[in-house]
Amino acid sequence: MNDAFERRALLLHLGRTLQLLARILETRATAETIGELIELNPILENEVLLRHVSPSMSVEEFIMRTQQAFCGWPQALIDETLDHDAFAASVRNRLFALNARGWHAYAAGLRSEVAWFGLEPPRASRPRARHRSDDRVAARSPVRANVAGAGAAAASPRDIERDEDDLGRTSENIEGLSPPRGATRLNEQSLPDFE
Repeated sequence: MNDAFERRALLLHLGRTLQLLARILETRATAETIGELIELNPILENEVLLRHVSPSMSVEEFIMRTQQAFCGWPQALIDETLDHDAFAASVRNRLFALNARGWHAYAAGLRSEVAWFGLEPPRASRPRARHRSDDRVAARSPVRANVAGAGAAAASPRDIERDEDDLGRTSENIEGLSPPRGATRLNEQSLPDFE
């Protein structure tokens, strides 16, 4: 499918989800759970997302989890390449973590518009999970920053806080990194000087 059509379909789905949240916020005064909400407001029965989440989920929890699940979608939709796994994972992990049947039904419904939504990548192409020991080794290695125009130049830490607990364990907290002189960070832009 064409990337532009996929982005459009995901954007429309996001819009429908935001409209659903607005409707729920207007009508939720007496309902405690999603099941009760649908009973009190039968028009909501046709909402794809509500149809597949657990009916015992509280309305408050649904609102919070839905906001968390979809808040990253606008940025992801304007990224150069769509991260297929991230779209599905945000919804699956926050709204369907304990409801595999609901997840599969929801994802299948969205796949009619976005063919790859909710499909797991083949095992060979999945990123290998890092082990905790890898994180510890990375934490001990010197800090390096990728700064525009400087390649992988070393960055000097600012404001390092060290603490030792009662058992003699030491922890460090680095507040930030200073880029090499004259370099800018990746998220900074150089603007022309106007006279």
